[in-house]
Amino acid sequence: MHAADECPVEVKLLLSPPTVHTVIASLRFGKEIAGRVYFFDTDALDLLRQGVIVRVRQGADNDLTVKVRVPGGDQQADTGRLREHFPCAIDQTGAGEDTDYSVRRKFKVLQAPDMGSDIISLLSPPQQRLLQDARVSTEWGQVKRIADIRATKWESTAQSPFRKLVLELWEWPTGSILELSTKVGPHAGPSAYAELQRLVALKGLPLSERQGTKTSIVLKALTHQVSP
Repeated sequence: MHAADECPVEVKLLLSPPTVHTVIASLRFGKEIAGRVYFFDTDALDLLRQGVIVRVRQGADNDLTVKVRVPGGDQQADTGRLREHFPCAIDQTGAGEDTDYSVRRKFKVLQAPDMGSDIISLLSPPQQRLLQDARVSTEWGQVKRIADIRATKWESTAQSPFRKLVLELWEWPTGSILELSTKVGPHAGPSAYAELQRLVALKGLPLSERQGTKTSIVLKALTHQVSP
């Protein structure tokens, strides 16, 4: 694998979850796709604190993904080696800009693993190398499945100037989060984010009070490090 010279961008806005049906009608989203998303970390989020996300998806997407997220402006991270060997993507949100390096592998099971010891044995060599190159340090015996999320996704190609919009609703027993996103080319993140904001305002769709990456917000809520 070789990372692209420049990273594509995914622009993301968080909307108010109770308005999901209004959003679907306003932006003309089509058929829904259901699945489940599982995340693995320690109770103290030792992996997330190092920018690491370990995720299993079941449904239309059946995969195991390891992702290393580097916040924009982080002068401590040595990203040269990561960029040389791993695919990159930029998340553009209301909380700023992050660069992700990730490796996914096909993974289909009836039941997601419970413990980190199970997950570490399932990682592919490139996924293990990503963790090694990112200098990730954790006790995998303390890692466990900390999130079991019902995920529902819709897509729309009816809203100019965007080629495609994606709406994703995550629900768990104590909360929910609703994300509107689109993918654009390198360097187009800020302008696309402004366009997405304008579209949401034009349709009168309420934003969530909290903006950022939904994974980080959900994991912190589930481990009671922020309010839901």
